[in-house]
Amino acid sequence: MAARKGVLGGVPRLARRRAASRRPAGGAGGVVMLDRRHLYILPTRGGVGFAVVLAAMLMTSLNYNISLGFALTFMLAGIGMSCMWLAYRNLLDLAVAAGPVAAVHAGHDAVFHLRVDSRGGDARIGIEARLSAMPEVAAATLTLDANASGMLALHVPAPRRGRLALPRVTIASRFPFGLFHVWSHADLELSTLVYPAPEADAPPPPPAHRPDDDDDAHAAPGTTHSDDGIDQLRRYRSGDPLHRIAWKHSARTGRWLSRAGDPPRQPARWLDWHALPAGMEAEARLSRLCAWLLAAGDEAEIGLRLPGVELPPARGASHRRACLEALALWPQRPGTHRAVEHA
Repeated sequence: MAARKGVLGGVPRLARRRAASRRPAGGAGGVVMLDRRHLYILPTRGGVGFAVVLAAMLMTSLNYNISLGFALTFMLAGIGMSCMWLAYRNLLDLAVAAGPVAAVHAGHDAVFHLRVDSRGGDARIGIEARLSAMPEVAAATLTLDANASGMLALHVPAPRRGRLALPRVTIASRFPFGLFHVWSHADLELSTLVYPAPEADAPPPPPAHRPDDDDDAHAAPGTTHSDDGIDQLRRYRSGDPLHRIAWKHSARTGRWLSRAGDPPRQPARWLDWHALPAGMEAEARLSRLCAWLLAAGDEAEIGLRLPGVELPPARGASHRRACLEALALWPQRPGTHRAVEHA
């Protein structure tokens, strides 16, 4: 009885091993090689019809002893066998790797790029990439010269916010005459973020919080303030960057002057979940916060408050991306369970 259980218990394990052996092994850097063990080939409907026609021609030539019929039949059969080899060779030793993918907003298509390298001495014609799990996604095609590389772009719908992973990709070809279908699979760890869709016609954002007026009392002694926000002026020194030159004061005084202080503080604006109307749903709140964040731009100092997540006020493109990531992954905290993502 124990031996029988051991045999039955080994069946799923053997099935898993066989399934794993059918998948192309990813090498260094996530590159998938389409080798001989992972290429599959079957005749298409046109190929089956071609074989039926050849069989009919062979039977006719045998019945009526037609020499030219034999010659034509065997010539077409040789062409068919050559097509089978060319179709198989068209995908053999191709290298498929993950390419760049950018974050998108919900309701748009995420464009996943796959890099395909031809490492043989032959051209690769009519390479096709499609998603078997998503037949509505249009297939991408590519033709490569010998020892060349190219990109395949798959437009995957992103209906909701969160992290969108690329499903299994099927690489196929029907070159040269469509008589045979050759394919293989590529499992690439590639994903991107889907931000919330910004609310259309969103109301104005909340007013910015201005810094205290008594900040000037803590300024360093000897600091001078100018009408265009320069805290301190000094003589120009060789090597000062152009954006530090006080052009107005230099033109006014006739001497080159540079700014030595910091620009005046800009008011900070908090985008607060709890400041929104109480009757709004969670997704509507995220859409409005996303619209306010995009309208503020990179120069404004923005802070974000969500239940369980708070990002202090800051400015710049990296801070805006961090806020958008927090909106996309909420209620999950940003930075956790991060998959492979190419910018």
